Amino acid sequence: MRTLPLLSMSVVLPVLGAVALRWVRQPTRARQVATGVAALTLALTAAAVLLFRSGQQGPQLLESWFRVPLLGMVFELGLDGASVLALPLGALITLGLMAGPRQSLDGSTLVSLLLTESATLGFFCAQDLALMLAFFVAMLVPVSVLVSRSAKAQPEARALRTFRTYMLASTLPLLAATVMVGVVGWRAGVETPFALTELLARGVPAPWQQTLFGLLLLAVGVRMAVVPFHSWLPVLMARGPYGLSLVVNVHAGLCLLVRVVMPLLPAQWTHAGPLLGVLGLGGALYGAVLALAQVDLRRMVGFLLVSQSGLMLAGLAMDNTQSLSGTLLQSVAVGIAFTGLMLVVRAIEARTGTTDMTRLGGLVRRSPRMAAFFFLLGFASLGFPGTLSFVGEDLLLHGILETHPLVALPLLLTTAINGITLFRAFQRTFLGAPAHGHATALETVEDLLPRERWAALGTVALVFLGGVLPGPLLRLRETHVQSLVERVAPGEGHAGGAHAEP
Repeated sequence: MRTLPLLSMSVVLPVLGAVALRWVRQPTRARQVATGVAALTLALTAAAVLLFRSGQQGPQLLESWFRVPLLGMVFELGLDGASVLALPLGALITLGLMAGPRQSLDGSTLVSLLLTESATLGFFCAQDLALMLAFFVAMLVPVSVLVSRSAKAQPEARALRTFRTYMLASTLPLLAATVMVGVVGWRAGVETPFALTELLARGVPAPWQQTLFGLLLLAVGVRMAVVPFHSWLPVLMARGPYGLSLVVNVHAGLCLLVRVVMPLLPAQWTHAGPLLGVLGLGGALYGAVLALAQVDLRRMVGFLLVSQSGLMLAGLAMDNTQSLSGTLLQSVAVGIAFTGLMLVVRAIEARTGTTDMTRLGGLVRRSPRMAAFFFLLGFASLGFPGTLSFVGEDLLLHGILETHPLVALPLLLTTAINGITLFRAFQRTFLGAPAHGHATALETVEDLLPRERWAALGTVALVFLGGVLPGPLLRLRETHVQSLVERVAPGEGHAGGAHAEP
């Protein structure tokens, strides 16, 4: 029985919502329309996840619409083990951001959030490399337009230049890699050279593999904000439009890595694994140290995300089922927790006019709920016992210990530094006396509004529910992880029991 085209509806609905917002003049009404569209999109992605069969290999829920004859690109959407949770996560992040402060969500920002959501979901579902490239570029257009409009002062102009430079550094290599794949396919007489299933089955000629691997890895490194390609993320977090840095960042690069790079070029990935593991852990530690040095909450969150990106890269580089399962689970936990954390940080800024911790202090007296959610969401993102990130980091740590025991030390040190960073931020922002000269302004701070409380409570509930019941999430990706490990590390696929619930 043919089901509804849920994936196509999930991609198209936010675009229709963005178009409808052009005719909505009242800000409150525009916010309600955008929130309704985001909620309905989340429901569609959740329905797609429910229809996904965890024990079945290959893409599912395929929806093929048309083919571009001259290019050989096929507009085909589907779900596999790598994207099955990324899809509702992207929709959930967008819906959570809709609960942010009113002054951060004007009409242009709402339109940009919905358009970015559509491109992100399309990227996760695309079953064609050229189509992935199109959505990869489309994700960047709304945020670039918003940053351009706000780039009147020098800091915003510098943020725009930084963002454009790094996004070009991620897009151009992916474009070159896509052209290479197309040339190889056209020379072989393949009608659809970019179709992922066929591409992974036939592979790439040996002379092209090293160059292709380098191009794809550069695109992934920049989009994941892995050190040394990380500078754009803290800048965009601090100076860019509300929320779009969360939608654009880590998950697209991680998805490209797991869906394309690792299965297409397993020999190159295995050979580069030790170096990538060291780069990831070094970058995670570096990001943690920089986060510790920040006095601005938004930049601190940006560097914490850089640190988490490094940990995820290191986990994938270990090439065993535990580390891969832990990394993919950690990406979900980080996405949920940091959405709630950024919501609280923006609420602080909306009420005090700053995210500079040297000008804050004592907010717990006026905003106890805000303080509680900041504490819970902050530590939930770092592996607090009972949370989803605890399960992810536990699997990640065991996977690293299984492969390189000594390499686990930087991971533990990184986690410890990140914990110190968040506790110090909580102490300086919410505890003690208000900063000198700012006591009067801080006395008028209001606690979270009902919509903000419900959004923050929802993210807290999800990370703790996932920590208590991680099994269903792990089983959704179990088959994909197993096949991926067998591809990049033959003989290791059944070792370690990574998919077992810890």
